[in-house]
Amino acid sequence: MLTPRQWIGVGLWVAIIATTKVVLWVIDNQHTHHLSSPAQVVLESPETAVIQLRPFDPNKADSATFLRLGLRPWQIRNIMKYRAKGGRYHHPEDFQSLYGLTDSAYHRLLPYIRIDSTEWVAQRDSLRRLRYTRDSLRYMRDSLRYDSILLARHIHPKKDTIIELNTADSTDLLFIRGIGSYLAQQIIRFRDDLGGYYSPQQVYDIPHTEWAGWDTIIPHLTADTSYIQRLPVNHASKAQLARHPYLRYEQAKAIYNLRRQKFRLHHINDLRELPSLSSDEIERLRPYLDWE
Repeated sequence: MLTPRQWIGVGLWVAIIATTKVVLWVIDNQHTHHLSSPAQVVLESPETAVIQLRPFDPNKADSATFLRLGLRPWQIRNIMKYRAKGGRYHHPEDFQSLYGLTDSAYHRLLPYIRIDSTEWVAQRDSLRRLRYTRDSLRYMRDSLRYDSILLARHIHPKKDTIIELNTADSTDLLFIRGIGSYLAQQIIRFRDDLGGYYSPQQVYDIPHTEWAGWDTIIPHLTADTSYIQRLPVNHASKAQLARHPYLRYEQAKAIYNLRRQKFRLHHINDLRELPSLSSDEIERLRPYLDWE
């Protein structure tokens, strides 16, 4: 016979075992319910899934989030490849460039797109600081090179000479009367941004260098157009087009959208359909566009 104290102990053990079984049963049911939830259905069967519209950042959202928003798996793969290559959506409107995204699907998703600008602004500022540091180092390097050349040539004076713009470095430019270190740096930087000069008169377009002295410098400059690096119109992204000094962002976007509509651009005359580009602007771009 068990004593009353022992009966109490047995009762406690039975209660503990029963409670444990109930807890395990609840956890198991929740797990089973989770596996059969609509989110799981979205992942396994996107064709029959119910679209769940929620705010999302296209630069950070994962594949499951895009599936719930109604995007196709191949569209999601394109997004992930674009992001893996360093691509970024800076404005909600940029998401419209996703290949295969219909206008109705885009306008359905547009109110839910949230772009976190703090991250890319920090990256932009960091790149600007790196560029400033790079330019400073280049300036120091070129100054030292120029000083060493002057020393080696016993302080050779500036002279009348002809310099080819697309192969010259800043040290070469310093030997032209009227060109100092700052102006030489600006000429080289603008050449790199353009992809090369096709005419010496393009130095008039260099930002922040408006002065009358160009008239005395241009006769000492030539431009070999065989060195120009052309922009692949049918393959370049909006960002690549917009980086060219002769294109504003809205013009680059218009060219990009026109290419999507036509699937391919064949000639510079195709750009004359765009109201944002004047005839003079199109002709100025002509040497820099590759239609392959």
